[in-house]
Amino acid sequence: MNLPWYLLLPLGAAVGYSVASLFLKKALTEGAHPMACFHINNWASSLVFLPLALLEKQPVAWHQWYVPVGLGTLFFIGSWFTFIAMQRGDVSLVTPVLGSKVVFVALSASLLIAGSMKPLMWIAAIITTAGIFLMSATDWKTPKGARFAGPVVMALISAAIFAFADVILQKWAPAFGPRTFLAILALTTGGLSLFAMALMPKPPPMPWNRATQWSIGGSLLIAAQSVVMGISLAFFNDAIGVNVVYATRGLWSLLAVAWLGPLIGNRERHESGRAYGIRILAATLLLAGVIFAVVARMRI
Repeated sequence: MNLPWYLLLPLGAAVGYSVASLFLKKALTEGAHPMACFHINNWASSLVFLPLALLEKQPVAWHQWYVPVGLGTLFFIGSWFTFIAMQRGDVSLVTPVLGSKVVFVALSASLLIAGSMKPLMWIAAIITTAGIFLMSATDWKTPKGARFAGPVVMALISAAIFAFADVILQKWAPAFGPRTFLAILALTTGGLSLFAMALMPKPPPMPWNRATQWSIGGSLLIAAQSVVMGISLAFFNDAIGVNVVYATRGLWSLLAVAWLGPLIGNRERHESGRAYGIRILAATLLLAGVIFAVVARMRI
């Protein structure tokens, strides 16, 4: 029985994403333009992923170039929905809802990858999703509930897009040349950001101030954890297990808001009231889902 040590990679990525989300939320509250944050994030990812192409160890299937380019376009769209959701909603709400990606991954994998789903992995995906929605359910009963509807829907759309993209990545990257595949994907998102900026009659302002500095810091963290996730998906053939563990970013976001938030002026922990406590309770379901995922992979 072998422990799936590679699942430590998405665990580290989940922690990094949670801290990065807090930094990006800080940038937005400091006055950063949402689209400026979005484009900076895409450019940072392109720079971080680019060196992977130089480390490729197998022949590249250049005739399939359209796959990483198409996937990069999907990531561009998914990231846009994520940033808008984060701008309009709480980090401790939006990040857990993004974890619903795991059930979309399970559904996509069952359709596209033969034999990808084991009974315990279905249980893990269902438990994890239940925890995610329990985290957000309390907010519908508050006066802010209507305001939170938009961010939650956008987070769900983003989760579905990224889930489908993850399964395609697992299916196509190994044969294409995984390192080059990831580099082309990230370069596509960065290129689309440049193209989008060129089409705008008035590009979003990017002055060198505290807001931009927070945005760059958060974007570099997002890029770093994206590399870790990309490696996890491209090399270990386990999109479902990886995403179940990655779904713990909802738990880590709660802890980041509680511990790191006060240090950078984030008052979300106190403003959420009782809902925050229930989100913590629901996070235990996420951990249960991770345990099922690990056990399922140990049985393979």
